[in-house]
Amino acid sequence: MRENDLLAWFAANARRHSHVPVGIGDDMAGVVLSSNADGSGGALALLKIDQALDRVHFDLQRHTPRQAGVKAVNRCLSDCAAMACRPRAILIAVALPRDASAEMVKELFAGCESAGEKFDCPIVGGDTAVWDQRLAITVAAMGDSSAPPVRRSGAVAGDAMVLTGRVGGSILGRHLAFTPRIAEACAIHRAAAIHAMMDISDGLAQDLPRLLAASGVGAVVEANRIPIHPDAHTLARADGQTALVHALTDGEDYELLLTLASTDVPRIQALSLPVELTVIGTITTQRELILQDEHGTQQPWPRGGWEYESGKS
Repeated sequence: MRENDLLAWFAANARRHSHVPVGIGDDMAGVVLSSNADGSGGALALLKIDQALDRVHFDLQRHTPRQAGVKAVNRCLSDCAAMACRPRAILIAVALPRDASAEMVKELFAGCESAGEKFDCPIVGGDTAVWDQRLAITVAAMGDSSAPPVRRSGAVAGDAMVLTGRVGGSILGRHLAFTPRIAEACAIHRAAAIHAMMDISDGLAQDLPRLLAASGVGAVVEANRIPIHPDAHTLARADGQTALVHALTDGEDYELLLTLASTDVPRIQALSLPVELTVIGTITTQRELILQDEHGTQQPWPRGGWEYESGKS
């Protein structure tokens, strides 16, 4: 079973609860913390859990424990950005290899703590275990939002699709050294009504169809508008694939894909953000995904992106 199929099965078979308005299918879950006897009036806590594995998300033969810790926390915090959520605290569980040294564990902790500290998000607990396998790091985050959290399911026909930053070629180092777009997401959300949003962790080729499916819409993507990172061009020169294919399928960019009314685009582009915002296409009523070049010629949407059971598909 492919990852998308398994996630769809989970969503279809999970029990529904009145105090869980945001369940499986978004970047975080939303749980109402009741303050009244009838369950009303409570604050909404946003929850996320993620994991990072040695030889999958990092490689301790080439990367430091500190880098592994930073990435493990940032992966989880990137999902907070995807819902314009302010992270408040994190829990970390680690399964340590049996030969792990005290120095290695302390360096790992320092990396985790430094990543959370950037967003005033402390480590408040966790768990440790030892086993005869490679390092596994599990991070859970709790956050909140002053406005209703942005979900994947709100895109409507006519929306502009906007991408932060540039994509492709993250394996050359950015997959370890990215900064979650929390500040950018919150600033955009304050300036305009974001209809739908998610982070790009598995590649635009995988993630955009997920957002469209959640919203029940389609899209036209302008291939020449996709902001391609220089690293994608570097890989293209080395392996013969086009830079566009790398930009769409490499994954681990941890940028944000969002939709909003086209009339709001000038407002968010006028914000003083440390990252560029690029309109890459338009949401449509037809439930199909079209990639077209500068001449209007349609191209097949590429297969690819990250699939957990086989790596890059």
